[in-house]
Amino acid sequence: MKCKKAHSFLTRTNSKGNIPLGGWVSMEMRESRRISRAMRQKNTNSLNAPTKKTQPDPPRPSKNSNTNEKEKMLGDENPSDGLKNLKLQDHGIKTLEETMISMQGFLPSEDENLEQSQDGSSMYIVFSTDCGKFQHWQSYLLFFSAMRIRQPGFITRIASGCTDAQKSEAIEWHEEHIAVLSKRFRIFFTPRFSDIKDENGKSTGSDYKYFNKPFGVRYYLEHSDDFNYVEKTGNLENEDDFVIIIDPDMLLLRPLTTDFSDGSSVKFWNPFAKAIERKKKVVHGTPFGQTYGFSHTWMKFIKEAGPNSPALKVDERTADLHYQVGPPYIATVRDMHKIAVRWSNLVPSVHRAFPQLLSEMYAYCLAAADLQLPHEVVDSMMISAADAYGEGWDFIDAIPDDDVCTTAVAPAYKKYPLPTVLHYCQTYGVSNVLFSKYKIPENIFTCEKPLLVEPADDAMSGENSFFINEIRKRVDLKPKYHKRHTFATCAMTSAVNEAALFYKMHHCKAPANKERTITLVKL
Repeated sequence: MKCKKAHSFLTRTNSKGNIPLGGWVSMEMRESRRISRAMRQKNTNSLNAPTKKTQPDPPRPSKNSNTNEKEKMLGDENPSDGLKNLKLQDHGIKTLEETMISMQGFLPSEDENLEQSQDGSSMYIVFSTDCGKFQHWQSYLLFFSAMRIRQPGFITRIASGCTDAQKSEAIEWHEEHIAVLSKRFRIFFTPRFSDIKDENGKSTGSDYKYFNKPFGVRYYLEHSDDFNYVEKTGNLENEDDFVIIIDPDMLLLRPLTTDFSDGSSVKFWNPFAKAIERKKKVVHGTPFGQTYGFSHTWMKFIKEAGPNSPALKVDERTADLHYQVGPPYIATVRDMHKIAVRWSNLVPSVHRAFPQLLSEMYAYCLAAADLQLPHEVVDSMMISAADAYGEGWDFIDAIPDDDVCTTAVAPAYKKYPLPTVLHYCQTYGVSNVLFSKYKIPENIFTCEKPLLVEPADDAMSGENSFFINEIRKRVDLKPKYHKRHTFATCAMTSAVNEAALFYKMHHCKAPANKERTITLVKL
């Protein structure tokens, strides 16, 4: 069925009176941001000047306080090697000024200014989810991180396959908790696309949830009021604007952009001894993507594009230079629609040939090659696995040890070059603090749920160059990986806590639980 009308209440324009116009308006917001940044540069015990608080905060427990939680031992039961004498550290409860939650959304004028870039173009940033609780909290965190870094453009959660009850619940949550952050934050519903069909188009009874991404993006482009797609002609409005596809488990550290001309904060993928000249801006015919380490593996499925496909003319060198990409994907609206159409056409057959996790990514690469849309491939947009190549980890390696955690907590990308997103699809840890998206409580953003334990102030000290993994084994870290794990662990635990505190500040009538007691290390 056509769902244009069904989804119009969450479109950019408010002419139908269905979307809240204002965000949270904070008094003296810019001053509170300045205070937050200043206070994050120092430990609580070394603050030079007091700050005025709008409400009393609980005192931060002393490092020497003798609590049961502190004295609880890791490994009391069948301890792993090296864990017998390891104790939980006291991380205390930071004051509201020590967090960034005093930023209470966008002023209406600021929100409107962020709809367009300085050149008058707009970015449409999308991410694909289902309607389950696992990606529900990730979506909230993504929107929060976009608010925190003042991301320009429109950000839309594409939710696929929701039941009527799930859809109603998602709409209510979005209107109450997301739309109030910014009128540019939306949700868009699509049918369920995850059903695996055989070559005759009959259902096999199995699911591949990643079908939702190519089919969901295409459905959004063709049914959203943002583009007013005309099926007969294939025309879209705003085709000179930009679409950026990201994943729900991405934390924004700096704003996504279509301009990669800043050599100090951009690193392109150059796998060969002789570097090639890269284009620096996204335009028609020149999409961009993040380097992913699967080289030209997608070429194994090139026959799925047909015997006359231009992809057959792509050699391995060109494939490595221009097609081994993953999210963030960035293209003009016109180019992204072409890719989405071909991507959704190819992904079923690629999945039949390779029924594994990465088949939809291989299908994207194949679609781009078939359309003769070589990508400019960027290393520095993302960090994920601490030992991955072709990512922006060099930026993290260059941060002084004393600033690693504070930079992760309050991304100072103007002081230190940073990657654009932290793709938290991996496990990170330092000392006894662990982060894994699979272990985050699904109700983390509620009034009663406590906060996560965060790394201690001395996380970068040599004695903390290890972490305890999901099976309670100690993993020792070399200096480079110690720094990377510290950055990622500080960034993720702090971001989750700040988002949770923001939620508690604005949506909890009774006193909310602000204790940092959730540890993801299995005790």
